[in-house]
Amino acid sequence: MRRCIQYLRQNPEASSHDGAENEKLVIHEVSFRLANPSAATAENAKWARFDAVLYPEPLIEKAAQFWGWMGDGISSRHADFLLERFRFMTSATLSADGGSLQLSRSPQEQAEAEETFGQDEANSAISTAPPWASSDAGTKEKIKTLIANWVTSQKPGQGVVSPHEHVFLYPKGMCAIGAIARTLAQLPTADTHSSEVVVFGWPYGSTPKCVQRSGYGRFAFYSQGTSEELDQLELSLAAGRRIACLFCEVPSNPGCATPDLCRIRRLADQYHFAVVCDETIGTFFNVDVLPYVDVVITSLTKMFSGACNVMGGSVVLNAHSAFYPVLYSELTRTHEELIFPVDAEVLLHNCADFPDRVRNANRTALAVVDFLQSQPSTVIARVNYPDRVPSAALYERYRRRPDGGYGSLISVVFRDPEVAVRFYNAVDLCKGPSFGANFTLVLPYSQLAHAFELDWAESQGMPKHIVRISVGLEDEATLIGKLRQALDKI
Repeated sequence: MRRCIQYLRQNPEASSHDGAENEKLVIHEVSFRLANPSAATAENAKWARFDAVLYPEPLIEKAAQFWGWMGDGISSRHADFLLERFRFMTSATLSADGGSLQLSRSPQEQAEAEETFGQDEANSAISTAPPWASSDAGTKEKIKTLIANWVTSQKPGQGVVSPHEHVFLYPKGMCAIGAIARTLAQLPTADTHSSEVVVFGWPYGSTPKCVQRSGYGRFAFYSQGTSEELDQLELSLAAGRRIACLFCEVPSNPGCATPDLCRIRRLADQYHFAVVCDETIGTFFNVDVLPYVDVVITSLTKMFSGACNVMGGSVVLNAHSAFYPVLYSELTRTHEELIFPVDAEVLLHNCADFPDRVRNANRTALAVVDFLQSQPSTVIARVNYPDRVPSAALYERYRRRPDGGYGSLISVVFRDPEVAVRFYNAVDLCKGPSFGANFTLVLPYSQLAHAFELDWAESQGMPKHIVRISVGLEDEATLIGKLRQALDKI
């Protein structure tokens, strides 16, 4: 919340509704708590509380940018829980940029509310057991244990990942990215005025915006993630440039390219910067990246869950990293366990068959890639998939043996942009964002992820008419049949 307020206050001046210029917009920070916390169970008291930012209409777009880029905010299940108890809450204004705000009930209003709803109902809402069956801590410990087991490297000498000392959970993947970016920017040895963060390779659209606003003095984007760009980075480091950390993905989204993690690791050791790798597309099951990086980040919302009905994120620290002691110390100090307990239960339930779902998607995606590549080159210019792009040999270095595959994500570049539009309109599959779902999703990637910067994205090598396909668990023949029908129509 305080980060949102800071972001909104960066440009506090705007026109008012009556046309007056340069009127300062008022932002309020409000805290909501149970009016009678002594009657509540510990779990109700813990989760029936929240802080809110109240801002005027001219700041809505800017606030939406913040929430989208940083991932903060409560889940819908937590919101439902709060809504059921909202009438038994009181509020206090913590701060305000001038102006006045009165949200708290007076003693008379509180008494009237209790009379209206009934004291028994009020006590029942806050004193009965909350709507989750098992221990909140126990559920999250099970999730962390599964992550630790799946992310542990199969390479000799790496050791076992500890769920207690190496794994941290977050409400969303973007929360995990933001937490690590801020932590690395604020390390005791960091110079926030001169530190630099690098994003290497084309990432998830919000990642650069998140890390760029996490406290670094400078930001650099190497959009292709190629050896040539690593050459450029190495030359600049040799000439005296210093960076705090480098963010990358294995593989990238949606180009399916793999960076040279071995070389990046050597540069990081030589010039003392941290390497943060998002392996959400690769998945714990398919790729083994922990030995080459300091931090592994994953959006648990995607393939880990699969059901598209819950969000989550994780951070895994490499115990062999030179940054591990300070990262562990800082994260332990600042980390808040904010995954709502019911969300944790859903996440644990969904991930039980994670390896089987990944195997299934691997097989089907390979068949889909073969089918798409069999189409005339006059229709499809290229198909991006980790084993079909120029960096295929690099992906093989990090692919787990023997069962690791190439994932569920494919992107297709059509020869003619109009054909891409017609294909998207014709294909009888679910359309929308996210990936790693149990059902296939088709997305006109640039049109959504870079809707307001299409020309810039295309100048960096991201076509306006690229179509991303996230392969689900449908029958292979059925899925290819639907793709064939759409291609026949165009």
